[in-house]
Amino acid sequence: MACTLVLEWIDEFESLTESEIHTYATEQEHNDEISIALYSILAEPQRYKSDNLIEGICQQLFNFYRSGEPQLRKFAVQYIPILVFLHLTDKACTQVQALLVSLYNLEVVDVKGQPCTLSFRIPSIAQSSIYHDSSSLERAFIVESSLRRWEECNTKLVSWGPLPQVETLNAQTRQRVVTALLFLYNQQLANVSTQGIELTCRGISRLVTQGFSRTSSSSRSSIASDCSLQQPLSLMPRVQISGPLLIELLHVVYHGAERSASGAIQALHDIIQRGTYENFPDVLLAGSAIKNLLQHSPTISITSRPSHAHSISKSMITNASFRTRKLPDDIPIQDDQQPTDAPLDSITEEQEDTEKVKNKTVSALKHLPKLPGLTKKHKDKTKGAVQIDQAGTELNSAPDGVFDATLNESNYSSVHVSAV
Repeated sequence: MACTLVLEWIDEFESLTESEIHTYATEQEHNDEISIALYSILAEPQRYKSDNLIEGICQQLFNFYRSGEPQLRKFAVQYIPILVFLHLTDKACTQVQALLVSLYNLEVVDVKGQPCTLSFRIPSIAQSSIYHDSSSLERAFIVESSLRRWEECNTKLVSWGPLPQVETLNAQTRQRVVTALLFLYNQQLANVSTQGIELTCRGISRLVTQGFSRTSSSSRSSIASDCSLQQPLSLMPRVQISGPLLIELLHVVYHGAERSASGAIQALHDIIQRGTYENFPDVLLAGSAIKNLLQHSPTISITSRPSHAHSISKSMITNASFRTRKLPDDIPIQDDQQPTDAPLDSITEEQEDTEKVKNKTVSALKHLPKLPGLTKKHKDKTKGAVQIDQAGTELNSAPDGVFDATLNESNYSSVHVSAV
């Protein structure tokens, strides 16, 4: 099934015209059936050697790479790891070797045929990036060492290349070529599907554990001990791997672990054990750092850059600080023993007139200026005048015999008022 699908895929590209290549490239980006078929064929090339299928696939990928379409170029780059593993395990496959040499020679030179160099700056916390804002950091004293460190951060660049071109892969050039190709593959990791990352991680585990025995107590490879000390049933020849190549493989494994790809953690353990066996300090340092990072932070989320907006104080008074209505908890509970319906007093017309007069008098007095002692003295005089008027009325209406007694009482009252 996979063989038939790949053969049709090869014939389809050969029949395309120049105007149809762009549309074809867009369709290949999401062609999962072809991707699965290519991975399955390249993982077991011994089954398809008689059909010259490997040669056709290598020629098709090389045509994709030189077509000039970015989608076809990315499609060809995602198969670099599986082609590298195939070449390292089976060096008799000349078609794969020719494809790797061609891709390498195209990448180490520019469009003019001159050796190219890739330069990039190492990130520093002194300068802002998509992960942090340098303005929020504590301002250090500007001294000579700080200025020198700032200048070195801007001027010191890390470069990759220039690399010489090669004609063939041998023991002297093989490690350098495959390491450079994996470096180019790691730059396109974001465009590789998760399924492709999983298959690559499984290929990494097979590559670094080939030639070593597997113990029955653990499913992982026992790389710490030499295979000659064990008695395995059948062992394939051990693949020679350099330290820089393992570092590039760690990039793939770390990216796969962040995307929760199956087999990434297993590949990480296998690389660390192979680095321990080969005694590569840089591999052990990078592998242990990735392992500890994944243990303490299983998922890494990119934080957005902090904004410079002013923060609102918690003590600021807003409309929400005021209670707009009375909650049921604040309503006091009335006692059931208190009488609810009290008898109301009858209101007569005389009382209403008296209350109206009082209200008018009180409202008129409110507009008068308040002087100390004036109001109290005015009330006393008014009270005395009322008493005198009442006394005079009584004197006029009283009989003659009672005049003397009444007069004496009125004089007493008047004297009493003046004394007050």
